[in-house]
Amino acid sequence: MNRMNAETPYLSVIIPAYNEQTRIADSLYIIKEYLAKQSFRSEIIVVDDGSNDLTTEIVKFIDIYGKEQLEHDEGTLIENQKNVGKGYSIAKGMLRASGDIVLFLDADHSTHIGQVEKLIPYFDLGFDVVIGSRNMKTSIVEKRPWYRELMSQLFNLTARLISIDGIRDTQCGFKAYRRHAAHNIAKQQRIYGFGFDVEHLYIAQKSGFKIKEVAIEWKHSEGSKVDPIRDSLMMFVDLVRIRWIHRAL
Repeated sequence: MNRMNAETPYLSVIIPAYNEQTRIADSLYIIKEYLAKQSFRSEIIVVDDGSNDLTTEIVKFIDIYGKEQLEHDEGTLIENQKNVGKGYSIAKGMLRASGDIVLFLDADHSTHIGQVEKLIPYFDLGFDVVIGSRNMKTSIVEKRPWYRELMSQLFNLTARLISIDGIRDTQCGFKAYRRHAAHNIAKQQRIYGFGFDVEHLYIAQKSGFKIKEVAIEWKHSEGSKVDPIRDSLMMFVDLVRIRWIHRAL
């Protein structure tokens, strides 16, 4: 099957954004340039989570400019009326996605879109959810601030003990799903904050979806929206909530 001539996209790329006016333009240009060179059709879905800066205006301008000057396909912009959370935004994007494979990545482009080439082959091997990992031996990671590294390691350890098993890095913002898995998981998702990644993996495991963790390259980007104390506490609470909310699975 010729993926470029197919009526529906092969790859849907979801980008959640909240007050990303300083970074979203560079990220979108890089992503659009990469996708334009591929042999498959794709779509970009930006979900603005109630930004109060110029994020939406920049996204709209890049779409118009890209379509007229650079022959880039126009993307889809979804605007939340208020700030709800990254998890909520990604779920909305997943339910809108029409690609065979649905990928989400962070607006800071800490993982280059080209790393999707490491994930896609595993779908041909029968996996339903393929996630990028910063914690494998072959992962290439630009050093994070010590408190971010400590927070990540403690959270992943707790997640393995309380909610999911066998995943080294639950929080990497670079995950791909078969469309039916993405829609199934998004419909069941109830965590709207940063703990949604664990919920996705928990639902996937309990639903019998095959998960593959793949080493990727990742670089630290300043301007993270994660509060080391407040959000860490909420994420630990979310681990318990996930077990309770989905106890029937």
